[in-house]
Amino acid sequence: MWKVLALCLSLWACSPKASELLLPLGDIRPPSVVDAGQTDAHSFTILFDEDVLPVLGSFSFHPAEISATPSAEGPLLKVGLNPEAEPGRECSLLGEVKDAAGNSTRFLFGFVGFNPIPAKLRLNEVQPCKNTAASNFHRDYIELLVEEAGNLGGIQLQWSSTVKVVSYSFPPCFVRVGELIVLHCLPEGVPEEKDECGDDRGLSGGVDAHPGGRDFWASGGGIPDATGVIVLRSRASDPVEDGVFFAEKGKLGEVDSSKISMLLGEMASRGIWDCSEPPLWEEALLWKSSSSRPLHCLRKESKGKGSWYIGESGSQSPGSLEPGVLAAKGGRKAGKPGSP
Repeated sequence: MWKVLALCLSLWACSPKASELLLPLGDIRPPSVVDAGQTDAHSFTILFDEDVLPVLGSFSFHPAEISATPSAEGPLLKVGLNPEAEPGRECSLLGEVKDAAGNSTRFLFGFVGFNPIPAKLRLNEVQPCKNTAASNFHRDYIELLVEEAGNLGGIQLQWSSTVKVVSYSFPPCFVRVGELIVLHCLPEGVPEEKDECGDDRGLSGGVDAHPGGRDFWASGGGIPDATGVIVLRSRASDPVEDGVFFAEKGKLGEVDSSKISMLLGEMASRGIWDCSEPPLWEEALLWKSSSSRPLHCLRKESKGKGSWYIGESGSQSPGSLEPGVLAAKGGRKAGKPGSP
């Protein structure tokens, strides 16, 4: 009995410590991604939390006609792209890196091609909910006015309800000052709904398509009917450049949606919309939700709620500066800025 116990103690004394069994000596943790993205059209960069080396032969790129050449300097991996990715074009990068101990990390990034000359846009008209009336049939859309020429590729619109944020990035398309861009947010899915990226502005059919504007079609979901936020960014990672906050008339008190509050915080920090901290519902453009009355933006002499008003019934004019059915009545009646 004692001999057996002595042998066990001897074996225990010679064995590795429990901590060494659970956590062997040496580096076994793979590199972790800290940040990633494009700062120019010729490369994609990834920052890791330690020095890395690319695993040769592991890199591939979509679209396939673009070659991806990796190089590393300390924790920064730079992947050269040749030729450069077209602005706004959907891309993906697959690859693998390892650290000095041989621990490897495999990654896959999806992004849109970097746009060095994004067009300057502003929100011009919004129809938050569809109208199924036979005489005034409209579906959700966002109209934008081009203030400075450039490429639409990668310019992002986001719209948020209290529970869901939808994002849309435009495909490559050069536009000129004064053009109207219409993003249809609740398409029917018919073949006639085509993005107008070329010279033919009459290419697209479908509800609300207009030969005077450029029509684009999003599939992520419609604009909130009564209460929500819409924001515009030059690139997905850039600050908000324009936006509108609208809410059902009668809503009062603190905004109780983290998704809306987050976007409002960005708008407030950029001076686009005046909001308290935390924001309040009554700071929105308040209205009685209507499928026949769109939201119109005045020229940008003012900011926020003061630059928007609720249009007359039937005054939708996507793709045209003419005020819809009111054109026959001598023009659109503009209510007081910010009034329902």
